[in-house]
Amino acid sequence: MFVPAATLDLAALTRLVAQRNASIETAQLEADLAAAEVAQSRLFGNPTLDATWDTIPVGETNPPGLRRPFANVPNYGVGLSYTFPLGKRGPRIEQATAMERAARASVESETREQAIALARLLGVVATSTLRLVGVRDIVTSGNRSIAIAEERLASTFGTPLDVDRLRIEVSRSEQVVLSAESDRTYALAACASLVGMPCQGFRSEDEARGFLTGWIERVARVAIPERLEERPDLRALDAYSKAASAEADLARAQAIPDPTVRFGYVHDRFLESGNHMNSFNLSVSLPLPFFDHGQAQARAAEAKRSRFSAQRTKAVQAARAKIPTLSARLKAQRERQEALSTRIMPRALEVLRNVERAVDGRLLPLSDAIQARRTVGELLVEEADSFADAFDAALELSAELPTVTASSPPAASPRTP
Repeated sequence: MFVPAATLDLAALTRLVAQRNASIETAQLEADLAAAEVAQSRLFGNPTLDATWDTIPVGETNPPGLRRPFANVPNYGVGLSYTFPLGKRGPRIEQATAMERAARASVESETREQAIALARLLGVVATSTLRLVGVRDIVTSGNRSIAIAEERLASTFGTPLDVDRLRIEVSRSEQVVLSAESDRTYALAACASLVGMPCQGFRSEDEARGFLTGWIERVARVAIPERLEERPDLRALDAYSKAASAEADLARAQAIPDPTVRFGYVHDRFLESGNHMNSFNLSVSLPLPFFDHGQAQARAAEAKRSRFSAQRTKAVQAARAKIPTLSARLKAQRERQEALSTRIMPRALEVLRNVERAVDGRLLPLSDAIQARRTVGELLVEEADSFADAFDAALELSAELPTVTASSPPAASPRTP
């Protein structure tokens, strides 16, 4: 059972996803296969062993009448040959090594993306928790006001219209509760698919608030690095580009023919013809790259290198263009959230309590309590939305940065009374 806590940061969620998420296994398999290719690229080719039985007599022998022709005419040979790759071993190793780096970086990138997706779902759970706590308090207060209004109506001090208006306001708040519960349930179900086990909500409102505040403050304090190229997806693109360069070198090396050297031994039984009984032979064969000398493969590799390099450059440029805007958005949403949580909401709740006391003392009409409760309900939803918007801005900025330093989360904003 996964129970989120306020102290969870991107590093902790990344570790959790790496251990529990099923989709990471596909990327991890690619990395394992790439590692096997590196080992394969470092191996030398196997030599070839061949055996021959030549000069098998058919028909009359020469000289004629030779006794036991099948024993005295054929020769027997054995040979060992090896092909020496020229200019190809180095590029092949470089290509395989770069592909392994790309696969490892892709695993890291995929894990990070899944961790950010998990954080986004936990943000929905946290904001729904805040919304539920606040609106449920409004529902409880509204039901109490309905009871007071019914007592007034029984004593002919109030009107049925006041009771109906209060009931409508409470019903509106109950709809907000149902909507928040639906959002929370959906987020918990999606969370379970990411972590591979049932997910529960935060243990308390303070835990939910601390989780949101910790992420917002942590990202707001992080220094924007000069080298965005350390981001996992950008490192993967760089490794793919280098692998393509090595692939192009390997393709161009196809123009160099690889000699095949063969060393053999022959035992000849046809001594009647004057052949030597035992002899060695040495031969060299060369392919002639007249038509295909790797030109098509080199062109394809250069195209891959160019595209990977261009994609990486454009991704870096896009990130550098987005980061200032995302930072400004985070700052604005953070200020909005702090204003609602620390100034506006406490004041609105205080006004509501004062209005309810005045209504209880029959100093103000019920319509004032209805209006005050409606205002507080709207502000509670807006406060939760401000947390959600600030948290979303922090997540978007985190996705563009190579790393977000995991520091101790700041103290949560004080809970509104």
